[in-house]
Amino acid sequence: MYGFTRFFYGICGICVMAGLWGCAQKTKIAAYLPPLQTVQCDSMPVSHELLSVTRLFAMDEMLVAYEEQRDTLFSFWKLPECKYLFSAGIRGDGPADFQMLDRTFRPTVQGFDAFEMATSRVKELAVDTACSSLKLLSTRQLDGGQRALNRFLFLEGGRYCCVADDDEHEYLLLDSAGTVKPFGDYPKDLLPEEEGTPKRFTYNKLTVAAPSGKKFAAFYAYVKLCRVYDSEGRLLKEALGEMPEVPAVGEGKRIYYSSHPCATEEAIYVLTESDGQPVLEVWNWEAKLTARYLLPHQFSGIACSPADGKLYAVYVGSEQDMIVRLSL
Repeated sequence: MYGFTRFFYGICGICVMAGLWGCAQKTKIAAYLPPLQTVQCDSMPVSHELLSVTRLFAMDEMLVAYEEQRDTLFSFWKLPECKYLFSAGIRGDGPADFQMLDRTFRPTVQGFDAFEMATSRVKELAVDTACSSLKLLSTRQLDGGQRALNRFLFLEGGRYCCVADDDEHEYLLLDSAGTVKPFGDYPKDLLPEEEGTPKRFTYNKLTVAAPSGKKFAAFYAYVKLCRVYDSEGRLLKEALGEMPEVPAVGEGKRIYYSSHPCATEEAIYVLTESDGQPVLEVWNWEAKLTARYLLPHQFSGIACSPADGKLYAVYVGSEQDMIVRLSL
């Protein structure tokens, strides 16, 4: 009788916990894992050496590689043939030079916008293919209140987003009037928190905005979690996948996402791996994982071209660097 009673109350306890979990997780969805598919890849060897591509992005019929380790920061490539055109953008302290840039760039009609972290300035740039140059059109000074504005994003309505530097909120929302609004709660109890380690490091993440700036998504490095927000900082959807197999502390951390995603208005593309193999994941803006593709190489960056709708990736080989066009 005692054994049955203990069993009965144990089952009741599990049911109650499951009910509480369900109530607490109303806004969350489980990340469905689609089967792996193959992808058509067209590899194009390049003559211009790509040392270490920090970020890859596309504008019209041009691919741009940002390499923060070079003295000349940007290289420009003609699409779809991936022909090298020129390099521009000098590292330095001059008015037309660049100090450390965040890894987010927003394509514009004339070129692209960049954010200079050391000065908290947004720089509007024009690409002049005829003169093989990059021209500074304007600068906009942002006031972050002496904060370092990291993981910077361009949103709609003159708003910007970055990661907060305290443990109360994940993000800061800035506008053109100088208003700074903290928002976003950190995930709870998904990862062990080490004493003295800020939550922004425990829950390190990569972020990407839709081209319109209406939404942005976050992919977490040490837990398979995707969150989608609107441009005013409201959490719209989140999806939690598999939990870490080992405690996420020290050097034993498993890394799920380490390469910056790229996005269109319909989809988000992010590099990861499965069983040690490189994989491309495709998500929608409802935080649903819609497709997975097995890749032939470990790519160092991806970008989606608005001109042909193709994905382009960089592969730095031991003998030959390549730009690879992916047809999904």
